[in-house]
Amino acid sequence: MASSIGPRGYLVTVHKKGRKELLPFSSSELKVPPSQFFLKFVSDNNAVVQDNEKERSWYFEERENDGGGSSKGYTHYGTFGFESNFVDNKTKAKKYRRKIDDIEEIPLFYEIWIPKQKDICFVAFQSFQGRSCIGLVMEKAQKEFSAQNPDYILKYQKLLPSEGSDLYGKAPVKRLRLIKRNAPSDVTDRYLGKEVPDKVNFEVRLSTNRNKILGSFGEVIGGLKKGDSGLVLHDGIEFSEVYADVKIGSKYRPVGVFGSDSNAGVIDITEDIVRGADGHPSYESVKKQAHSILSDFYNIVTNNKQ
Repeated sequence: MASSIGPRGYLVTVHKKGRKELLPFSSSELKVPPSQFFLKFVSDNNAVVQDNEKERSWYFEERENDGGGSSKGYTHYGTFGFESNFVDNKTKAKKYRRKIDDIEEIPLFYEIWIPKQKDICFVAFQSFQGRSCIGLVMEKAQKEFSAQNPDYILKYQKLLPSEGSDLYGKAPVKRLRLIKRNAPSDVTDRYLGKEVPDKVNFEVRLSTNRNKILGSFGEVIGGLKKGDSGLVLHDGIEFSEVYADVKIGSKYRPVGVFGSDSNAGVIDITEDIVRGADGHPSYESVKKQAHSILSDFYNIVTNNKQ
């Protein structure tokens, strides 16, 4: 899943400092309500915002908005601060020497959605090859919101299926994939009866017949065994990555259950998007999938609050 595409979803709420209760978005206590704040926040950050300490940059390219704070488009996420060579993948010829001040930008889809007559907001930020700018964007949003609304804070909470989260705890699981990358020779010897010269990626898949499931997401995650090193253990082999096909909305989607922090909990939409000639997902295809997932988050969150 090195080039996987996944939207990271978050729930955004407003609180008075030191209080857990949700503050209504229409509260007269707020000088600038969330709908007005996000409308201006996006328009104010359409030029490069540069963080020299983190050597990162970003800016919004808005494509759609409803005038009430909801917005969709791209955040252009950049990295800089180091030199590197750009080499032709086919000829291996050196084409360009990246300078320390050059910024490598990639377009990442975003959506800010404020459901009508609700006191919650949902945001989705696309990840690409483990890269996401959600932290940079939301940290700035929090600071600016509190500056405009003294004594009030903007909170954002992950809405990702993961261990310890009950967001999709009862959702059915259709398939489980256990992956061990660069498997040593003793693993390949065991199944092939001979040593393989190069290291291989070893994968085990557990799936069910039609209309059957492996169990709920909570049950499947809870049933995974861990070895002494903390890796997932199955049939005497330790696996470093685990993915489950979880029913999210009306379809089963791959979700990173265990592995690197960049993939854990991320819903993989790679199979449902259309890539352009530049290798990035088309705007319309990622927009459709991201909003479908946010809508499912909305249904779960609002039903849990009832």
